This record gives sequence, C-alpha cells and structure tokens, in this order.
Amino acid sequence: MITQMLIGLSALFGSGILFWIWEIKDPLRSVEYRSRFPIEFGAAMISAVYSIILAYFFVALVKLTISPSMMDFIGWTGLLSWPLWVRLLIAYVLKDFSFYVTHWIKHKNNTLWLTHNWHHSIDQLWWLAAQRESLTDVLLYKVGFLSFPLLGIPPEIMVFVGIHYMIHDNWIHLNVRWRSWMKFIEWFYVTPRVHAIHHSQSGSVTQNLGALLTIFDRLFGTYVDPEKLGSDQIEFASGENALVTPRKIIGV
Repeated sequence: MITQMLIGLSALFGSGILFWIWEIKDPLRSVEYRSRFPIEFGAAMISAVYSIILAYFFVALVKLTISPSMMDFIGWTGLLSWPLWVRLLIAYVLKDFSFYVTHWIKHKNNTLWLTHNWHHSIDQLWWLAAQRESLTDVLLYKVGFLSFPLLGIPPEIMVFVGIHYMIHDNWIHLNVRWRSWMKFIEWFYVTPRVHAIHHSQSGSVTQNLGALLTIFDRLFGTYVDPEKLGSDQIEFASGENALVTPRKIIGV
C-alpha cells in the first residue's frame, strides 16, 4: 500500500512539473507561485495523509459491502465475463455519475457543503490548488470507486486508475489560456476551462459538476459551454473565505 502511495505521489508531482511548465509558457492569469506554493503544498501533504488513511478504509469498505453473494449475482448477469476494457469503461462512467450526484448535493445541502467548502476557498486556479480537499470530501470521493471492484477490476489496474484521477484533478485546475482545440475534447471530457466555470463566481456553482466526463452535465442541463463565455468573464473567489481552520480541513 505504501509503495502504491509513493508511486502516486511521484506521478502527482512529476505531472505537476510538466503542468507547471505549461502554465508558465501559456498562462491564463498571473500567479504568484512563490507565495502560493507553500500554502498549496501544505494542503497537498494533508490530502496525501488523508489518501493513505482512506486507502485502508476503502479496502475495509470493499470487504464490508461487497459480499461473495453480491459478486455471484454480478457474475450471474454475465458482466464479469465482458472484456476488461469494457468493464473498466463502465466503472469509470458509474464513478463519474456517483461524483456528479454527490457533488450536486454538496452544493445544495448546507451540511454537506461543509465537506466541500475548503476546496472552493481557492481564489486562483493552478495545478497544485486542486489538492485543497477536506477529509470528509476525500471520503465521499472514495466511495464512488466501489464501481471498480464490483466489476472485477484487478487491484494492479486500480493503481493506474488512481494515478489517472490525481493527474486529471491537476489538469482541470490548470492556469492555462483557453484554446479552441479544447472544444473537441469537451464533447465527453472535462478540460481546465470547463472546470474553471464551476469555480467561477460569475455563474452558478451547480454548473459543470462532472469530475472526468461532461456527459452528465449535458444530460441534466448543468453544462455551460466555454465557447459561449470568455475567459475574461471568469472571476474566482475573493479570498475572504480563504482562512484555513481545523473544521475546514476536516470538513465538518
């Protein structure tokens, strides 16, 4: 487990260096990295500790909730005999649907909003700012991953799934200029400019809720097309909510 976490952290910061180069060469807005890095690096380390703790929790959750009889039932449906790549794709879609629903509820319910509040205290998007997540936020995020063991995705594949999600989380928070080529990806995949709209005070935070895919935002009418907005219309949090407290870190 520790080895997997070290691989994940290496991927996180390795991809971060590449994203950082991209941000410096093609920035959307000016970022004072020297003053911001210690704050967001600290948040990333807190998130890393949470991830290690909750990885063990997730293993226990799988053992508790996924019984042999449940797997027998799924096997009876024939799903487990489907090719691995098909089951992996289905698991990704189910995971993103779970994220979409819980994300929407977090923004609508005052109690669950406390789990997500720290993440939305970001007043400037850039690759490392994505790691500002509370304990309860990460916990709710982990539950959606149950779709993978339910569909018989092997643990060795899950390592790469976890790395993909970490890198993607950094990707959608990038401080890079909005480019027209992104619109071709946005038919199904979340880009930095799609997620920037979610963080913007210019619109509703119940817009562009998907983590990985845009399909559920499109299906349920919460998608806002970046092509219809200008990057100059995006205004992030004012910073008044940026005070870090133990309650905000835990998410209660």
